[in-house]
Amino acid sequence: MVRFGLFALIAGLAAGAPSGHAARCTADSTKALVRVFVADYNAGRVVAIDRLWAPEPYFQWYSTIGPGTRLGSKAYDRATLAMYFRARVRVHEKLVLTKLGAGYDATRNLVNFAGKLVRSADDLPATAPKDFKGAAACRPGGPALIVWSM
Repeated sequence: MVRFGLFALIAGLAAGAPSGHAARCTADSTKALVRVFVADYNAGRVVAIDRLWAPEPYFQWYSTIGPGTRLGSKAYDRATLAMYFRARVRVHEKLVLTKLGAGYDATRNLVNFAGKLVRSADDLPATAPKDFKGAAACRPGGPALIVWSM
């Protein structure tokens, strides 16, 4: 049920829903968005996860340390994000959330989130949970991912 509600929220974002978006852009809706991103990432659904990310000019960055390093100018390039996700799917990268919190920032009209996760892949053995953080822009229809750092 949460997945369907979030799908409708994201569909509204894509369609440019005209009003009421502030009520749908909450810490809880953003945590649900992060969980959908992780589930779809783990399932290798590149098209689905790419749609969860805001388009330019809202997108800010997606950064990771190695393996699969995406830092510097690469991290800020929205046009290469799906290609990066495909590369990580090919090495069976998985993310496991172990802690997730979020909070709405009214001055910037976005939701910041942070927590801990475990990354694993063919080129990356699972380790202890590591910190990650990100943000979602409050757009018509609800939050859309704009920042991810892990």
